[in-house]
Amino acid sequence: MSGTGGLTAAPQRMISSGLHLVTTVLLGATLVALGAGLPQAGALGASGIEMAGALALYLQFAALSLVWVVTAPFWRREQPRFRDGGWPSLRAMAWFVPAATLAQIALGAAYRYRMAGVIPHVTWAFAAAILLLMFGSFVLSQAGAAPALKRTAAALVTLTGLQVVLGVAALLHRVAQLGPGWMEWASRAHLAAGAVVLGLAVILAAFVLRCAEPASEAEPAASNGTNA
Repeated sequence: MSGTGGLTAAPQRMISSGLHLVTTVLLGATLVALGAGLPQAGALGASGIEMAGALALYLQFAALSLVWVVTAPFWRREQPRFRDGGWPSLRAMAWFVPAATLAQIALGAAYRYRMAGVIPHVTWAFAAAILLLMFGSFVLSQAGAAPALKRTAAALVTLTGLQVVLGVAALLHRVAQLGPGWMEWASRAHLAAGAVVLGLAVILAAFVLRCAEPASEAEPAASNGTNA
């Protein structure tokens, strides 16, 4: 019986590993495209189409990030659960924070393709950054959270801070209309870093929804691994 189970599990692991590798390559290609500023403003002749194309790339990166984490070897291992107490709950933030991050990206795209002014983008940037920092910090404060979960949270907090700095540089580059230089590269890095922040938010949200037990439940399970 155990031998049959092992034979069945081996092809599944191979398929998962292959999909994980393909997803990693696609994530890299999408990140390069976003860092290059695709689609370029004016390239498609209509701001709405250009904005939709940019958002499609960000959504693709978010979807690939989710596929990447659920096909990773560490996802198949048992992960400790922890009690989701306090307000706002981590499970609620797991749904809201990625959506808020995508909204900020959409506002940035609207400004870049001249469909909206800079004020909405800058204003929501503060709210989105606070939510991302809260989400990551709350996860880091969970004593029972798995190391992989805490590493993801630390990466999200760190990159969010970096993204704020890159955003200021990108805004100065666009407003001052400076030529090629380090601020132009900072502006390109801002586009790519936005995708990574969104991807990390999605990955962290997936981990939280898997591992965080609602505080109302009487006794959380010891583990929720998929290959126990």
